[in-house]
Amino acid sequence: MENKNTVPMLEKALDVLEYIGASSTAVTLPELQANLDIAQASCYRIATTLVRRGWLEKCAGGRYEIAPGLVRVGEKIRFRLEKYRHLQPLMTRLANQIGFSSKFSVRDGDEFVNVCSAQCRSGLLSFSEPGFRSPLREIASVSAVFLSESPVRDRGRLVPENAKETFRKLYAQYERKGYCFIHGQPGRNAVYPFDTLSFPVKRGETLLGVISFLSLPGVLDDERDRIARQMPGSLRAIVNGLPE
Repeated sequence: MENKNTVPMLEKALDVLEYIGASSTAVTLPELQANLDIAQASCYRIATTLVRRGWLEKCAGGRYEIAPGLVRVGEKIRFRLEKYRHLQPLMTRLANQIGFSSKFSVRDGDEFVNVCSAQCRSGLLSFSEPGFRSPLREIASVSAVFLSESPVRDRGRLVPENAKETFRKLYAQYERKGYCFIHGQPGRNAVYPFDTLSFPVKRGETLLGVISFLSLPGVLDDERDRIARQMPGSLRAIVNGLPE
């Protein structure tokens, strides 16, 4: 039964894309017409439109295959959260060992993405859910680590003018301590309402992501050096759990 809120021709075009995407070889128009019950003229127009938009390409023998244009449309989901699920036990163990809620973030272009969160047993606070994105230009302890590990031209492009002094101080701290810490401030309108402490996760010289901890204002400040001493072993476990 046809849904009155859908577009029938668009449904057919999506059927074409899904069929070709699931096929191990390029597909002919007669095969599409027969298997998807699409009229010959409609099938031809759909295929021609998708070729013109770069979502399909026409191959030898009048066959059609998925084209790079469609791949580019799907690039935004290239960080699939499923591939980080196996880190959950490690992150939960880490949160309980350190005594603060934790999260693991990865960079995606000019944003970072929370891909795994864990709340310690005694924790009052928890990070945003996996999948939450934040722009690198919004300076926080996580973005400061990513930017500190970025080329100078990236920093110049991404750090806003009104945040340059904040980032300069965080960068100096990162160079000196190997982590970025931001003091939280009490109050409803505080720019940074929580203490956050972030460490790089590296394999050799390659930055794989950032691990962060969270607390009410003033709590992590007293614990950050103790946590820094505990981190090397914990970071090795996380690195070993990440794909090469």
